[in-house]
Amino acid sequence: MNHAQFLELLRAIFDTRDDEIVCSEFFERLPQYVDLVLATADPSRPQLGQPAEALPPVAHHILQCSECAEAFEALLEIERSSR
Repeated sequence: MNHAQFLELLRAIFDTRDDEIVCSEFFERLPQYVDLVLATADPSRPQLGQPAEALPPVAHHILQCSECAEAFEALLEIERSSR
């Protein structure tokens, strides 16, 4: 483990919350979160609020879990390219 990885691990430990979700719950909520992200970026659709404010556990999980963050980015890219 290098210094940067160690610091990232410490950040993750001290940034935990009581309302943490596990990856399986993240994946259940991910499509809704991606829809919110895309809705806030599309001026023709009504604003639904900031995604992180609407689904804070999902937004926080993206910051905590690199694998789920990659899945979020991939789904977001797929959805953007299909519109």
